[in-house]
Amino acid sequence: MVLSLFVGMALGVLGALLVYGPSLPHALYDPYAYVVLAIVVGWTAAGFGWAVLSSTLATFGSVISLMAASIFEVGAGFPSLGTDGAATNLMIFTIASIGVLSYLAKREDLWGDLAAGAAAGLAVLDGLDKSLPGGPDHVPGFWPWGTLTVSVLGLGTILTLRRGRRRICSALVALAIASSYFVFVAGL
Repeated sequence: MVLSLFVGMALGVLGALLVYGPSLPHALYDPYAYVVLAIVVGWTAAGFGWAVLSSTLATFGSVISLMAASIFEVGAGFPSLGTDGAATNLMIFTIASIGVLSYLAKREDLWGDLAAGAAAGLAVLDGLDKSLPGGPDHVPGFWPWGTLTVSVLGLGTILTLRRGRRRICSALVALAIASSYFVFVAGL
């Protein structure tokens, strides 16, 4: 539990250092390193409560170190992540939810399939947002390599969390989540 907090803090420090480099490596790292940490923490949790607590601590660890690093920026005032409070809260909730869904994916029934697909779908959503031109988080040059990396992350999530034929159901859930987001953003 405390280890997840410290690993989250270490990943946050590395993410804060990557801000000063080229935009593409930082876009590939942030938030996907934190998502992978949440998946690992959730998958290895001993129970539902531990999954919630460990995933939240891992997420808070990265957020705390990123906010602490923002103090050292030139002209920095109050520590922030460069977004408003609602966006930060949504990010914390989403990443912690991915950890809890990863724990629920250990179930060997339809609910486990849905949880694994939802975890993979949520992981892919940010990649779609970064690759679509005109999106609020669009990163130039993210297409095609960044999008390919995010797709591999989503596929790896499904392959890791589910076994056998259950992967198909999880993949369909992830595809439905990603497709609905694409249709919503594209305005189709």
